Amino acid sequence: MTKQQIAPRFNQPQDLPTVNGAQLRIIGNAADQVKKHYAINSQNPLFSAAPTTTQAVPYKQPLLNTTPQNKSYYQTNNFAQIAQLEQKANSDITPIYGNITAQGQAAWTLVEDPKSGQQYYMSWSQYGSVWTYTQSITPSTEAQLAADPTTTYQAVVQFGTYSQTSSVAGIHSYNLGLTTMVVESVVALILAKCMSSFIADGLGFLVSQFAIRLTQAAAELGFESFSFAVPEFLIGAVAGCLCFAIVFIGIAYLWNWLNRLYTLRVQVFNWDTNYNWQLTSQGFSNAVNPGQDSNQTQLGITLDKMVSAGGVVYPPGFSPVTPLDSVCYYAVIIYENDQTFAEGASFAIQSIRNNDTTQGFTYAFNCPRFADNGQYVVNSVVDPTTFLTTAESKWVSTPQTQTIQVTSDNTPVTVSFDYLEGASDDTYNINININQS
Repeated sequence: MTKQQIAPRFNQPQDLPTVNGAQLRIIGNAADQVKKHYAINSQNPLFSAAPTTTQAVPYKQPLLNTTPQNKSYYQTNNFAQIAQLEQKANSDITPIYGNITAQGQAAWTLVEDPKSGQQYYMSWSQYGSVWTYTQSITPSTEAQLAADPTTTYQAVVQFGTYSQTSSVAGIHSYNLGLTTMVVESVVALILAKCMSSFIADGLGFLVSQFAIRLTQAAAELGFESFSFAVPEFLIGAVAGCLCFAIVFIGIAYLWNWLNRLYTLRVQVFNWDTNYNWQLTSQGFSNAVNPGQDSNQTQLGITLDKMVSAGGVVYPPGFSPVTPLDSVCYYAVIIYENDQTFAEGASFAIQSIRNNDTTQGFTYAFNCPRFADNGQYVVNSVVDPTTFLTTAESKWVSTPQTQTIQVTSDNTPVTVSFDYLEGASDDTYNINININQS
């Protein structure tokens, strides 16, 4: 039978990965674990004290891990092949997300690696999986205490997605400040509960709810003393992480979040092996981002330099069916038009290298209502709002792919978009590849 003829089954033991001859072990359902933790923790005076607010911030932006063949599709802007990857990922992950939307925390299962004894939460089918896993809990450093004095420990917890058919894994992570030490799997459960609600919201989410839902999840586990907040300058970075978690590389049923005419999806890939790159700020005209309570111009996104496949941290006992050895940090920024009557949308993004405001580029894209799409890119760092005004008389519709040299050592940046007009679902894709090989 073909894959399309076999309905997905959820959280079945036979579909768990086997590594070194040992299969992950199922410990129990997340809903039962919530009750268990609440019964214990709610009686502990340490956890029932008045709330102490600590920071919850992005630790790493999304990391894509895939095959060399898939890497070539992204680097050459082969939008037809990319669309096929997205269809495969959509087929693999949409049922899992649908189950999470329907079941909430009950869709998650606590699993254990028999070799290390480490535990984390997964929701899976025979075609893919989603997980939350605490990479580490460490004492706060002096620098971290200076930024967040009430924090005693720092918990790095990841949200991961793996599509078997497309051979793509995506991981991003957060740093949650803790006032006291807790078990690693508890932090993973807090994130699983929080992310379940955002998956259910789709792109209609409010980014301001992220810290609130983390706090609520902790309280439901009996940690009433935990309270989280996101610094204002990192709101854009959190929104980007949530967008990636919600749509992965292309989960179609979650796109429609406004009564809109156009969706513009910008994917930025950092293939640079030597430097981190920042997406610092944005400007827009008749465009809004998902999750924003008010239009934010500050992005605050850092894309780390490339790492080797061996440097990717997966949950213990997890291994993709197909080896994945092409890795890059990545950002997805989504725009939709604000006013929909006979109006298009446009945006501009500023990017710098290694926090050096003299090294970088500025990019703009225009999706008009009654004309071809166009783009404009320069090898200098310009205020995005000002740049968008300048671009009004400089839009380039063809060719749809352009490469420019930026920075003092001529780093190549390639920008490309898929359709001049008439995309079937009114969704237009823009790829920005930094220093591709």
